[in-house]
Amino acid sequence: MGPFDAAPEISGRMGSEITTPRFITAALRGGAGKTLITVGIVAALRTRGLLPAVFKKGPDYIDAGWLGLAAGDHCYNLDTYLFDRRVVQSSFLTRSSGKDVAVIEGNRGIFDGVDSSGSYSSAELAKLLRAPVVLIVDATKVTRTAAALVLGCRRMDPDLSIAAVIVNRVSGARHEGILRRAIETDAGIPVVGSVSKLALESFPQRHLGLLPLHEHPAAAQFVRDAARIAEESIDLENVMNVARSAGSLGTLSPIEISPVHIGGYPSNLRIGIMKDSSFQFYYPENLEALAARGVILVEVSALEPSPLPELDALYIGGGFPETHAERLADNRVFKESLQAAVKRGLPVYAECGGLMYLSRNLIIDRNVFPMAGIFPVDTRMERKPQGLGYIRIRVIAANPFYVVGTVLTGHEFHYSSVAGLDDADSRCAFQVLRGHGIDGSRDGLHMGNVLGTYLHVHALGEPAWADGMLRSAAAFRGMKESEAARDEDSPQRAQKFDATNSSATSAVSAVNRFL
Repeated sequence: MGPFDAAPEISGRMGSEITTPRFITAALRGGAGKTLITVGIVAALRTRGLLPAVFKKGPDYIDAGWLGLAAGDHCYNLDTYLFDRRVVQSSFLTRSSGKDVAVIEGNRGIFDGVDSSGSYSSAELAKLLRAPVVLIVDATKVTRTAAALVLGCRRMDPDLSIAAVIVNRVSGARHEGILRRAIETDAGIPVVGSVSKLALESFPQRHLGLLPLHEHPAAAQFVRDAARIAEESIDLENVMNVARSAGSLGTLSPIEISPVHIGGYPSNLRIGIMKDSSFQFYYPENLEALAARGVILVEVSALEPSPLPELDALYIGGGFPETHAERLADNRVFKESLQAAVKRGLPVYAECGGLMYLSRNLIIDRNVFPMAGIFPVDTRMERKPQGLGYIRIRVIAANPFYVVGTVLTGHEFHYSSVAGLDDADSRCAFQVLRGHGIDGSRDGLHMGNVLGTYLHVHALGEPAWADGMLRSAAAFRGMKESEAARDEDSPQRAQKFDATNSSATSAVSAVNRFL
């Protein structure tokens, strides 16, 4: 399936029994090497001729990108906080149907959720999908204590199936032997893999996780290296036995996971997707939600010195514009074409990195990089995260994409802050109910048909997003067609005016002659 193809249609199908072999990788904490090992397992299984479906628990673009590269397909997000549990199950059913194995990567620690009860944690997702857990344990400077940690996880929730353990960052054969015996004897869970602490340590990271694959100089080679390490260090057949032990999830009647088609809009609307090394954070479901309605998605790049093509709307996702700040600043051709399109009324929806690009300047340390200049504010890179986690907002002002009163739930993760927004400024369309947004209380800068926000929404959780994109694009298309019709009619009116004027002139001449 291509990056802009529509999601598989599932409405109207009979209930389906979920029997796909599946497992979820989880860890005791973030930074335990979970993504690197999961990528290696997926790539190794694919090398063996298996067709994997890959999923990432929680809101995440970077890990999902690596998993998708390893699987040779999209990675889809499963998040019971952002969307309904039935939607999570239906999405999993649809994406894993016909695959040999489904691999789900958890996030943070296995029981870490939004509260002390671990609500919306990886453990809760594993139980929802009845997926056995392969627990990845960082063995740095620890031996038998690792068994205590595994045993604690096993007893923490008896309904959770922790089926196997992989120890990571192991410092030698003796270390591995002690870990294996302790975990298998004291915790009663088999160890199916032991990964050396030097195996993948050279992989570059940024902020709280991995470097985006678009910025890795040899992404494909790294995935191959990860697959080789998985083959050498992990008992993949036993991992597949764990996946097969999942059995049936029972019969689930799929629900419509793609937004319902809205009638009355053209089926060939052209919506641009800013996609390059600076802007690459898009949920595939968001793009599929548009493509499913007949939208033509057009890739554009803010790094290439080419003007913006003819579009009905533009979607600028998140990313790391700070890594290409100089190129973005120097690309006057694209910036000027965007400014002209915005002045004409082009609807633009910008998330996080997109908001940064639409600002007047991007400030990094003491360096100032002129951006597109759509919003009269500057964005500044800070040393610490300014917004991190789930965010909920209420729409409080008219804007081109959302109805006033709408409450939206999403997530945010940004190191940038907004400077130069007057306290009395009315350009913010969102009231922050949870999270940070721009300043802890406001978000959603809007001017004309442009909206910029730190809120990332997922189309499965917020169908209003696709509705707003379609509605705004259709309205702009209608305006352009009306203008074109007037322009087309102008020569005829001009001809009619000339003829009328000529007749009037003749009449005046005749009167003058008479006088």
